[in-house]
Amino acid sequence: MKNTILDTGNKFIIQQNGEESWLAYRQKGEVMDFYSTFVPGALKGQGMAADLILHGIHYAVLHGLRVKPSCPAVARFMELNREWQYLTVYSLN
Repeated sequence: MKNTILDTGNKFIIQQNGEESWLAYRQKGEVMDFYSTFVPGALKGQGMAADLILHGIHYAVLHGLRVKPSCPAVARFMELNREWQYLTVYSLN
C-alpha cells in the first residue's frame, strides 16, 4: 500500500500506526532546504525516509525549485540516486 504524504508547509509527513515520520524543509527563493528527517523506531527499515525524500524531490521538480540537502539522509539519498543530483545546491543564496 502506498503511503499518503501530507504537506504542512514546512514538513512532509507520513502517518502510520499512530506515529509520524517526516521530512522538514524551509524554502528560500527557488531553493528548498531539506534539513531534517525523522522516522520512529517502530517504522524504521520500511522505506519511510526514502518515500518522504523522493516526494520532496518531486515537489521541487514540479515547482521549478532546487534542493539543498542539509540533512545527512537527504545528502546520502542524492548521492545514491544520481539522477536527482542536477537539483542540488549548497547555499540558500
